[in-house]
Amino acid sequence: MLRTKINIVISAIGVVLGISAFICFCIVYANVEAGMWALLSGIHSGLVLMLHCHYLKESLHANFSRKALQYIGDFGIVGFVSGAALTLFYLFLEIYYKANILPIQTSIIIRLVWSFIMMKWGLMVYITSKKYQRTYNDEQLFSESPNIEET
Repeated sequence: MLRTKINIVISAIGVVLGISAFICFCIVYANVEAGMWALLSGIHSGLVLMLHCHYLKESLHANFSRKALQYIGDFGIVGFVSGAALTLFYLFLEIYYKANILPIQTSIIIRLVWSFIMMKWGLMVYITSKKYQRTYNDEQLFSESPNIEET
């Protein structure tokens, strides 16, 4: 229970940082790419926050089926893979061009950091959805499909 509460706090911090970095980088510094990766990391951390909150309130099974958790996990994998590809791409650009962090408008390092954070939260979405998928038992698996006719 304490671990879930700690995960909720960490995820809430991730949401706040992702949204505030999106606003900061897109509006103030005009580094749209870094802002987009920050927003996507905020969305992924918001999904983790939502899953933890539903689990803590014991309403996870009422609101999400196994299939819904699988789709959320798939979205996390997409975030992880795209974040990993972007991280490698920005790492290559940083090594090749040896760019500084300033000016922030064209900073590759900031894009690298936020693509890495997006990769991290994508992996966390996947791990969390798989963790909560395992909480379903076999009776719930068979009662999920209401379209099956009894013979």
